[in-house]
Order: sequence, then C-alpha cells, then structure tokens
Amino acid sequence: MDFKRSCVSIIVLCLSLVITPAVADGDSFAQAYKDTLTVYGNANMDDIIDENDIEYVQGIIDGTEEETQFADANYDGQINEDDISQIELIIVGEEEELVILDMDNRTVTVPMPVERIVSAANLDSTRTLIQLCAQEKIVGCSYSTSWSPIWRVAPELEALPDPGGSSGKSFNVEEAVSLEPDVIFINTASNADQIQKKSHIPTVAVSQAGDLWVVDMLRIIGAVTGNGEKAMDIITYAEENVNEIAEITSEIPEEDKPVVYSCGCGGNIEGLTTICKRCYTISSIEWAGGLNAIDAGGRQVSKEQVIKLNPDVILIQGGTPEKIDEVLSDPVLQHVNAVANKRVYSFSMGNRGSGALGRHVIQVHYLAKLFYPETFRDLDVEEVGNEIMGYLYGVDGLYTEMAEEHNFYRWN
Repeated sequence: MDFKRSCVSIIVLCLSLVITPAVADGDSFAQAYKDTLTVYGNANMDDIIDENDIEYVQGIIDGTEEETQFADANYDGQINEDDISQIELIIVGEEEELVILDMDNRTVTVPMPVERIVSAANLDSTRTLIQLCAQEKIVGCSYSTSWSPIWRVAPELEALPDPGGSSGKSFNVEEAVSLEPDVIFINTASNADQIQKKSHIPTVAVSQAGDLWVVDMLRIIGAVTGNGEKAMDIITYAEENVNEIAEITSEIPEEDKPVVYSCGCGGNIEGLTTICKRCYTISSIEWAGGLNAIDAGGRQVSKEQVIKLNPDVILIQGGTPEKIDEVLSDPVLQHVNAVANKRVYSFSMGNRGSGALGRHVIQVHYLAKLFYPETFRDLDVEEVGNEIMGYLYGVDGLYTEMAEEHNFYRWN
C-alpha cells in the first residue's frame, strides 16, 4: 500500500457584555445531522445543495415527496416556487440571504455575501476559515498562545482586535460591533441568542464535535462564506485518510489488538485522568486498531486500577519526556505490559493551538504505527503528517513542528 499522497496546496452598545454560558451540546447536533448540510434549501437532506434539491421541492409541490426540515429554502413557512428560486440562487452563489441551522439548533438568517467576520468560537472557527482560504474576511479574532499553524499561515491575525469568546475571555459585544462584521461565529458554549440580540448581527454557534470532529462546522462556515465546495473536499480528504488506516486495522482479530489506556497530563500516575469520549480519543484509538482500556473518561484512575487493566500501550496527552520517564520508572507499575515493554508515548487529541481536524486525522496514522509497527512499517508518519497539514493549511513542515512541540514518538 502506498501511503504517500500528493501534497495539494489549498490554499452598539454602550457596555461590554459578559455572556452567561448556555447549555449546548455540539456532539448531539453532530449525531442528529451526521452527513446533512443544515442550510435551508437542502431539501433532500444530503450534504450539498444542487439541482436534486430543486427536483425534490418540485416533488413536494406535486405531492410526490414528503416535506423535509430544510425544504423551505426562503424560510417563509411555505414550500412553493419561491423556494425553487432561492435554491437556484444558492447554487449559483447569488442568494441575498442564507438561512442556516447552527450547532446550537438556532435558525439564523445571514445576509449574503459575507465579507467581514468576527471569529470567536475559540480558535476553531479561525482555523476553519483559514482551511477554507477565507482568513482575509476575519476582522476580529483570538490568537493562539500555544503552538499553532495559525502562526505560520496567518501571522497577520495577531494584530487584529480580539473581542473575546476564547481562552476564557468574556465576549465583548461593543468591541465586536465596532468591527462592523456581517456575521459573528461564536462557540456553542456561549449564549449566541443574547449576543445576537445585543449586537443586531447574525451570530452563528459552531464547535468541533462528533466522531468526525469538525465536519458540521466546516459545512456551516463553508456555506456562510461561499466555500461549501471546498468544505466538502476537505471532509472527503479527511475521511479518505482515516478510512485508509481503518480498513487495514478492521481486519485485525480482536484478540490481537493492543489494550490502550489514554490519560491526561497527570504524569505522576497517582491519579491519572482518563481522556473523555467528547475528546474523540476513543474513536481515534479504535480506528487505529486499539482496544480502549476504559470506554469513558473524566475520572481519576489509581495505580492499582492501571495494574488491573494491564494495558499494552499507555498514551499520555501532551506527555513530556519527564512524564513518560516517570511512568516508565515507577516501581509499582513495572509489571504493567506497557511499562515492561516501554510502550508509553505522548499523543495529542485536544483542541489547543494545532487544531482538531488535522491533528486528529494525523493521530490515527500515528497511533496505528505505534500499535502495529510491522503492519505499518512502510508508513512514514512524518511525511504523511506534513502532507495532511500542507493540504489543510498550504504550508510545509507543520507536522514536524507539531511533533517536536508535543514530543511525539519519532521513527528513525
């Protein structure tokens, strides 16, 4: 199997408002909509608006098709010829408004085209805009304090105003309004309704969520910025990369798969915190051919429990050399398979500076080679990692930098 890929370069208010977080669950949204583009006009409920949606709406009008959630393209409460006209405009990119369902299950009407964006959904919306080659539309955003491809791809963003919404900084509606954006992207954990009410600016809630990481966010931001086709290309590329590994590991008998214990940064092992399911670690380990020692997360696990689980591999989120050495040298853990065989590694699956999509896709390759070095002996993780990050960001060498930053295992 040839693991090399061709590198494709793709490139107001009179007060500051402290927003009270609202209950939101991007994972539930991702589960509910799966491969559906949540834009009104997507009448047949697939992942694209095209001529098939025109035919479907005509079928609803003729009584041969059932009404669907997004068939009312102009969102006026009726399904008729006007919806067909709206779909025709969306297809050619000439719609005056776009009605979407965001990841907080809110219906938002966005005037089109969008030229000015406040990107305040942590760093997630900013990275997504960069991947869609729409960073020139950003007029305000947060900037990463940890290593990030943003440093290399769009260093000019550091000079932009930061109205908050990321890194624990409250969202400043007054500052956001002063930037005159056409749309605000905010995290689902924020109160998007309140922000929109105060700002009078369309506010779209997005997040990285679901087993396929950020596909819903990509679809939504792609539609709003007029880059829906590019969003689909990125999603397809990511899925193909993961499936290339998963197709191989799915053939490995369960009894031959390593038991994998993934933990947080508690390097002293006195109370390792399991990585929670919402961090996508479980599915990534399974795609890479591992068996999760604990199919849950967010709780402390004692040394005695680790000994009982007896994992074949231990993964430490952001594991520094010191943390890995501490585990390997712990006298209590010497009979644990992973420690005895020195299979304790650093990995990185969170949503810090390096981003969800590229990092997660790469980690499936990285973990697969850690678990099955012989099966994947021809897989050059660094080369593939640089190709994936190059495809997403248009810059060479990003995986190499990320691997050094996060102390990933390196094959000679």
